[in-house]
Amino acid sequence: MLNYEATGNPTGPVLFMGSSLGTTLRMWENLLPGLEPHFRIIRFDARGHGGSVDTETAAAGKVSTRTVEELAKDVVDLADELNIDAFHYAGLSLGGAIGQELAISYPGRVQSLVLCCTAAKFGEPKPWQDRAERVRAEGMGWLRQPTADRWFTEGFAGTDDFAKVLLEDLLALSPAGYANACDAVSRFDASDRLDEITIPVLVIAGAQDLATPPSVVKAIADGISGAKYLEIDGAAHIANVQRPEAFVKAITEFIQD
Repeated sequence: MLNYEATGNPTGPVLFMGSSLGTTLRMWENLLPGLEPHFRIIRFDARGHGGSVDTETAAAGKVSTRTVEELAKDVVDLADELNIDAFHYAGLSLGGAIGQELAISYPGRVQSLVLCCTAAKFGEPKPWQDRAERVRAEGMGWLRQPTADRWFTEGFAGTDDFAKVLLEDLLALSPAGYANACDAVSRFDASDRLDEITIPVLVIAGAQDLATPPSVVKAIADGISGAKYLEIDGAAHIANVQRPEAFVKAITEFIQD
């Protein structure tokens, strides 16, 4: 079962929160003061991240079999373990891919969906496979600076304590688990399935996001009937870190609407 933390209002609507590739459930920590009065929050570590173990080890020069479909099934299994039939879901980046898969493959389980700084397809597979191969060979250390440049606007990671903590969490991850998640991202493509999502959806983009630019994020909203789109200025890929108030307001008003 996935590692998770349950906090917030025990009688409120259940909100599962899925984090980005390279982060743990800690990624959402700065939103908790604003969200916990309203929701019963279940934050979880995706397989291979934080306290959720991924036992698959790819041989040198090979890729794992990991898929986003499996990562979504992990969330459903966790909900079953907690006796939660239906839930709201917010996910960022990889967490957003998991959210799309949940809404498509388990439509009766997800009541509404908040997709943040994510994509229906994260580019071509080879860059992800190359990253996974290098991590398997060299470990996590080399990722710190390029990741800081993707996750945050220029200079932010050097001055913000929470950003520094998240980057340290990245370096502490299992290289095999991170690489397997890269393989899952490389295979993910919901582009032709977005019209299968029929629940209420809010799509949030960071205006300065270089990893999943607003045009890529907006394409998700355009592909889902009735989806709402919000672009938040002053934020890059891990947008909630730089604009927590805007995220709390958007998520709370959307789910409670």
